Amino acid sequence: MKAAVLETYHKPLVIRDIEIAEPGFGEVTVEVKACGLCLTDIHISEGKIPTVKLPLVPGHEFSGVVVKKGSGVVDFEIGDRVTVNIDVICGRCDFCLIGETNRCINLKRIGFERNGGMGEYVNVPATNLEKISERVPFEKAAIIPDAVATMYRALKTIGRVSVGSKVAILGIGGLGMQGIKIGKLLGANITCTSRNDKKLEMAKFLGADQIINTQRDHFLTTARRMIGSFDVVIDNIGIRESVLDAIAVCKNGGKVVVVGYVDPVLEAPFYDIAIKEKQVLGSRASTRSEFREVVNLVNTGQLDPDIGELIPIHQVNQALENLKNGKYLTRSVLILPFDR
Repeated sequence: MKAAVLETYHKPLVIRDIEIAEPGFGEVTVEVKACGLCLTDIHISEGKIPTVKLPLVPGHEFSGVVVKKGSGVVDFEIGDRVTVNIDVICGRCDFCLIGETNRCINLKRIGFERNGGMGEYVNVPATNLEKISERVPFEKAAIIPDAVATMYRALKTIGRVSVGSKVAILGIGGLGMQGIKIGKLLGANITCTSRNDKKLEMAKFLGADQIINTQRDHFLTTARRMIGSFDVVIDNIGIRESVLDAIAVCKNGGKVVVVGYVDPVLEAPFYDIAIKEKQVLGSRASTRSEFREVVNLVNTGQLDPDIGELIPIHQVNQALENLKNGKYLTRSVLILPFDR
């Protein structure tokens, strides 16, 4: 099969033929139809994820069709349209046993420690699959595992956003645009920040109540004038300045949910946190039950994933360069097969 392979860090992916084994016990082979592009793919290509071993077929959010079944698979059939959870879990550790599957201590991730969706086919555990409705296009189903499910967990589970919550989303793009839709579904008032007016215009179109261009306007001053303080602040940026801003604008007793990670070490004003009981919480990916909830919301039409450019996968290296340079407003998606 053809695949886009990361062979050397800081070098373009190499499109070449590779072998794929028969699906093992409990596994299926998925023919990939669409694969989302994420900034984490850039981090992987730059060698910033220490658990990655080369060569690797990247791509951690994708959708497709089941084309082969290994022994022991009973819940899926050939031809099923599916989207695929990123986390391959052990099912035995204390976290797995209480449903906190995204915290599995034996975790392996598709597109990180295992080959992912930037290839024509990929073998995955059948337990990672969720069926997608015929009404859901593959390109929208592709981004559910990361861009959509990650923001769903950050807002609903970690942030506990509900009707009337005042929410700030710092940094809008592939994840933030989904966050607007999810936040509005939960009944929140949403404020978004970006340095890009086109992104802010899109955010407003998707339902954001307030927008702030942080290149033009001072965030803290503008946010306090508009809203006062926020119940929940989602930080999709993950640098020292964004975390400090998030804590400053969070209300007493409110939550800062850190989703983005760029700076490896972050600072926090702990006196302010302790005295005002502000909570700084990390949020990564989603549990299996949250993933299933999100797929159901998409399948039933309650949530419509936001996607941008559809890019033939043979243009993957140019697409990664465009992503790195901030040329995409929202989540872009690679379309397979290679000869399309």
